[in-house]
Order: sequence, then structure tokens, then C-alpha cells
Amino acid sequence: MSYANTTKTQPDTQTLWDMLQTMRPAGSNAEKAFIKKHIDSIKGIKHDSYGNRYIRIGKAPVAWSCHTDTVHKQSGNQRIVYNKNKGLIALSQFEKQANCLGSDDTAGVWLMLELIKHKKEGLYIFHRAEEIGGLGSDYISKKTPELVDGIQIMIALDRKGTDSIITHQMGGRCASDAFAASLANQLQGYRADSTGSFTDSANYTGLIPECTNLSVGYESAHSSQESLDYFHLIGLRDSLLALDYSKLIIERTPAIDDYDDSYWRAGAYSAKWTDTPVAGRDCRSIYDFCESYPDIVADLLEQYGITLQDLYDSAPYVN
Repeated sequence: MSYANTTKTQPDTQTLWDMLQTMRPAGSNAEKAFIKKHIDSIKGIKHDSYGNRYIRIGKAPVAWSCHTDTVHKQSGNQRIVYNKNKGLIALSQFEKQANCLGSDDTAGVWLMLELIKHKKEGLYIFHRAEEIGGLGSDYISKKTPELVDGIQIMIALDRKGTDSIITHQMGGRCASDAFAASLANQLQGYRADSTGSFTDSANYTGLIPECTNLSVGYESAHSSQESLDYFHLIGLRDSLLALDYSKLIIERTPAIDDYDDSYWRAGAYSAKWTDTPVAGRDCRSIYDFCESYPDIVADLLEQYGITLQDLYDSAPYVN
């Protein structure tokens, strides 16, 4: 059976614009208001005890994932601008309060709303508290795993850039190369990417065979320089609506062992320089890793709740 949906209609860009103007840290009243306005208004939407929202459409064994919180330091509204020539949405130069745009993961939320509007089959999960440790998805995977019974594929819409199909998160495999290749065949310009850090789909690798994360078009996330590629987002929306699930290859066996902390205990994270790198890895020290993968290190620090102020406090000699 094919679960494709080739409906092509004009995207709801006004809703995207409205959502991007909200600053909503995890658990804030602004986040709650955002959920009430944009998600709880969906007919048939449900919620669990943690506050995650979800809805199932049809019987396709595919789950879609995003998160409702952002890394803004305060709640409220922010001013944004659109560069028509470049197709980029960013903070206005006159915006003084916001520390980021928040397209991580407003872009993912918007894409899921578009898929739901067009009745694309699947299970849709709007996770809470991803930015403070993936707590919403952790709750589901440990407390209510039956929610994803029968799901073979989880696609998170929460990756920077415009071409990544994540196969590894935090050093552990989350999706097979065969699956990534089969998905790339339907998404122009996309490719397998083993350099993922963390998003909610990582918490389901012991339950679901193929757990990935797709680039949704943002860059410089968690910073005032963050931008969202509007042209890419619209193109991705159309590609996902037309996605034929029956052509996706499911090869990986769900295993917690594929996603554990052994990588972080390995020699690549030793403070000492070693003669040889960890097998299959190039880095020989923490410094070496930070220099090679600054984006991943920054993501990890934020996932563990370490702020910029914490870093400055720990290094008072840095101006």
C-alpha cells in the first residue's frame, strides 16, 4: 500500500510568520499559549501527563517529531524580517531582547502542522522540553512506550542545514544507511549524515528501527545570527507531502546498545593526548574534538543545561 500524498496547495506562511515572532522557553507561559493557539486547536489532538501533544492519522507506521520549546532566554514577542532576495528569515536589526530566532524548532512545528492539515498519514508528536534535555520524548519512551507501538520509522524535523538525513546521534547509530539512501531518493539534495548531536528521535532508538532527523533549513541556531531558509522550507514541505512511505527501506533492528554513552567515555574525550585516535575516529583529545566539531560541542553543553554565563563564570580570566 502506498501512503503518498501529492496534494499541492499554497502553504500557510502567515502562521509560520506568527509562530516565528514568539519567544517560548521550555515550560514558559509563552510556550503554553503557543501550544494552545497552534496545536490544541487541531481536531482530535491528545496530550499526555507530561504535556506532549500527539495525533495519529491513518495507519502508516511512520512517526513525525518536533518540539515546541525554544532556547530563548525570555518569553514574549520578537521582531523578524524577511530578505526576499536571499529567501532568509532572521531577527530584525532593531530586535534587542531576543537571543535567537527560534526556527529550531518552529520550522519543524510548522511542517508538521502542514502535513496534518493535508491528512498525511502518520503519528505526529509535538514534544515538550527538548531544549533542556529531551524530557518530553524521554517520558514517552520510558512511561508510555505503547504510544509508538507499530511505528517503524520516526522522522524528526529538527536539523540545521538543507541536506542532512541523520544516521547517528551523539555517536550512536539511530538509522541505517539503507534507510537514509531510500529517503534521499525522494528528497532532492539530501544525503546521509552521521554527525548528528541530539534531538527527540534519539530517545526512541530502542523502540523504533529507523530514527532520523531531517534538515529543515535553519543555520546558526541558538544565536542572534540564526536564520531560516524559507525557500528550502517550502520545498521540503512539498516533498514531504509527496513522500511515498512504501519506498522507504527498514533495515535497522531497534537496540538501546546502538545509542549509549560508550562513545562519550571513549578516548576521544580523554583530557590527555593519546598516540592513536579512538577506532574510527580522528580526534585524540577534548580540545581536538572541540576544534573539529564546535557545533556538536555547543549543542551538548546546552543539552546538559550549561549556559554561556556558566562558561564565563568558570573562566573568569576570559573577557
